[in-house]
Amino acid sequence: MFARGTGAVIIWLAVLTFTFVLLTGVVLSVADIAIQHTHHPSLVEGVWQNMLRALDPAVMHEDAGWPLRIQSLLVVIFGILVLSSLIGLVASGIDRRVSELRKGRSLVLEEGHTLVLGWSEKVFPIISELVIAYRERPRSCIVLLAPHDKIDMEDEIRSRIPDPGRTRIVCRSGDPSKHADLALTSPYDSQSVIVLGSNHEDGDAQVVRTVLALMDDPRFGELRVVVDCLHPDTAESLRSVTSGRITTIASSDVIARITAQACRHTGLGTVFNEILNFDDIDIYFHQSPSLTDQRFGDLVLRYEQGTAIGVRMGATGHIQLNPADDYVLQGGDATVLLAESLHAVELRPEAAPHPATEPGTGGGHQRPTRILIAGWNPLAPRIVSELDKWVVAGSLVRVLIDESLVSPEQVVVPGLHNIELCVTTTRLSAPERLLELATEERYDRVVVLCYRSGLTSEQADARALMTLLHVRQFREAHPELSASMSVVTEVLDIRDVDLARVAGAEDLIVSERLTALMLSQLAELPDREQVFTELFDVAGSQLCMRPVSDYAQPRPGLPFGSYVDAAHRAGHLAIGYRASGPNGTGHSVNDGNCDNGGNGGGSHPCEGIVLNPAKSALVDLQPDDRIIVVVAQD
Repeated sequence: MFARGTGAVIIWLAVLTFTFVLLTGVVLSVADIAIQHTHHPSLVEGVWQNMLRALDPAVMHEDAGWPLRIQSLLVVIFGILVLSSLIGLVASGIDRRVSELRKGRSLVLEEGHTLVLGWSEKVFPIISELVIAYRERPRSCIVLLAPHDKIDMEDEIRSRIPDPGRTRIVCRSGDPSKHADLALTSPYDSQSVIVLGSNHEDGDAQVVRTVLALMDDPRFGELRVVVDCLHPDTAESLRSVTSGRITTIASSDVIARITAQACRHTGLGTVFNEILNFDDIDIYFHQSPSLTDQRFGDLVLRYEQGTAIGVRMGATGHIQLNPADDYVLQGGDATVLLAESLHAVELRPEAAPHPATEPGTGGGHQRPTRILIAGWNPLAPRIVSELDKWVVAGSLVRVLIDESLVSPEQVVVPGLHNIELCVTTTRLSAPERLLELATEERYDRVVVLCYRSGLTSEQADARALMTLLHVRQFREAHPELSASMSVVTEVLDIRDVDLARVAGAEDLIVSERLTALMLSQLAELPDREQVFTELFDVAGSQLCMRPVSDYAQPRPGLPFGSYVDAAHRAGHLAIGYRASGPNGTGHSVNDGNCDNGGNGGGSHPCEGIVLNPAKSALVDLQPDDRIIVVVAQD
């Protein structure tokens, strides 16, 4: 009986109390003991009087006569025992219930929440990005289920994300691949589900088990599920076996493609980072009856606070970036926009007139690229393969490795057509050897990669950061050799991203944070996956930075819409610009620097990059400044 818990004990105490009060009430009635000058008390009156004495000892102070006093004393003593036991049981039950709640084993009573299944360092940037995405919502909730202590998870999240705004973060402890634990989070009432893998080799095994647990319900087909996989093969297999009902991304694939893109143009890594996070601009789909029967070419300049970069076909859902100008939108079609929010998007009846620009000199000849890669890991061959698709023939990639960690025979990338791959070995003095190579050969890009074997993640990051410090020192000492050099840096621990910025990584910091940003984007709007896929794929449209002089002869005080029009005549879609300006910060007629100053777009003063400026924003560009464009092929 006691093993049944607090509720069962309370019921038995109540039964025992009623039985004792009933028996003593019978004694009062049969023995004809007067109660408060009332002779011949009835059975009901006797039971009632004893019930009062059991609950409140003060009632017996008016009792007269020793038979009544002795009987009342027994009832009071019994009542004290019962009430003290009851208080102890209630207190113990409450404490046990609070302990259970603190263990994170209670049911989540939410609807429309975002559910994150699993735990890794990606959790923190995902939550941070979702908090930004939900900042305009009056009520939002993020639920996290992971095999960790609930209090520990909450404390760590609170330390990394001190201000979640109006978003509630709810943690539950359990195994996401177990049905009973998964049911605690109300997954089929959620808005979207993010399944996280770990950084370990067996991370994909846990992901597969979690997806199978979600599939064991007929409501799975209605879920919006985004899955993070470590290996591309696992991502493709999961997508195939679920008939495309889930969105899968492979961390290594995302990082390799973005890294290769960042090596093509200085500052392009910053552009991709800006598009992937929720801070300023995002990808949206604008669908309106006013778009029907409109030519895409006529819409480019009609968005003042948004940049049209493509079309989503309503009939098929297919997305095409930079379509032909004569493509006519049908009912259900939507334009793909870069904008701060859909609320800021307004389609004008006709394009505002902008001053015409003199024709540019056209695209210049692309020269071979020289890239130095310091370090080597399993991600490197994929990066080099992606680079081989972008660069022209005769390009050089020199790999500097520590032969105590990686042998030269491991630095092999088959199937290269445009890149000559050279390997240089060193021991213990990699930073010094790197500086010698940078002095002897002028490089366009330096890529610092972390070793994955022979070192812990902390040691690998420390080594990469030290190399980065030497590169920064070289650039400061030899500005004539590094004027056009950009640095792409990899860190294994997301927590070291800020340290990499301090050490001098100004273009792109490669880490699992990139994957976390994409997971957040796809959890909010799965159609964005097609846009990212085409931007990252060599066969699709791509982001480039072209000199302003390729499109127009710049002059002071021109609105950005004039440059958009000039790029459009060349078949490209301008989404922003990178201005050198004073001290490399860029400049704008409106406010004297590259901050958007109300121009309607995001900006990065350290890079001089402004994305999605208003078409009417006046800018002061130079011939060597860059226009950021979406082109069909580079």
